Amino acid sequence: MFQFRKEQKIFEIGKIKIGGQPGQNPPALIGSIFFKSHKIVEDDKRGIFDKKQAETLINLQDEWADKTGMPAILDVVGEYPEALINYIEFVTSITDTPLLMDGATGNVRIPVCYHLKEIGLKDQIIYNSIDYHSTDDELIAIKDADLKQAVLLAYGPRFIWPKDKLKLIAGDIQGKNLLEKAKEANVEKVLIDTAVLDTPSIGLSARAIYLVKEELGLPAGTAPCNSIYTWAKGKEFNAIKNSIISTCAMIHTLGADFILYGSIANAPIIFPALAIVESCISYNNRREFKIRPAENHPISKIF
Repeated sequence: MFQFRKEQKIFEIGKIKIGGQPGQNPPALIGSIFFKSHKIVEDDKRGIFDKKQAETLINLQDEWADKTGMPAILDVVGEYPEALINYIEFVTSITDTPLLMDGATGNVRIPVCYHLKEIGLKDQIIYNSIDYHSTDDELIAIKDADLKQAVLLAYGPRFIWPKDKLKLIAGDIQGKNLLEKAKEANVEKVLIDTAVLDTPSIGLSARAIYLVKEELGLPAGTAPCNSIYTWAKGKEFNAIKNSIISTCAMIHTLGADFILYGSIANAPIIFPALAIVESCISYNNRREFKIRPAENHPISKIF
């Protein structure tokens, strides 16, 4: 077990805190809903879906967050602006859990920003994401909507290795680095997604999480599960769900502050598994480094 030398930023987003030393604030677990091929979606262009099933899934994640003390975020995915607006309005009527506004492209997200401005919905929303390709128009839309929190996606064609991801985030590169883009958009709370390309690259992403926290002190995490679902041998070995748990646990132990664990339906297997990991980290780090766990930490709820 370890602690980071750099002072760690902690951001309060809605009802949760993200960031800090290992064993202090448990990582936020992020389940995805309305993603492409999600069976509850009936029309992905207009955002028509089975509301009863969606509410059941949203409540499922909230229940497991309450049971385990692991904070939750919803990843609300949309392929088209109208659909994403409908999804967000529904989700925010059901839960006060923070959510990722996860549009497929900037062209999807920009109209949603302006709609959020019109209806006054912003404090619960995390923009996902500002990246290497984000345009000035996109940054202006984020600023105009007064969205103060965003994911910065550390992915670009020349930024594959962990040290290169740090350059993209905060270094001297051609064009604006990601922190400069966030500042231009008036974003105050940034979550660094170290970007998984394929299953073996989960290791690179995990190492990058450690470096981001060690050198920049910013909250960091990633999404290992999408690549697991496309791993052909995983299906052959009947190992998809076990591999999701193991890879999430790996990035957790390297200091991740948030983890996108895939379909929200997996909440019952992910939350207790990572609550145990978090409790073990906290138990050691409180004694070795005097890091006090946050209120309602998993170690006080699952044992």
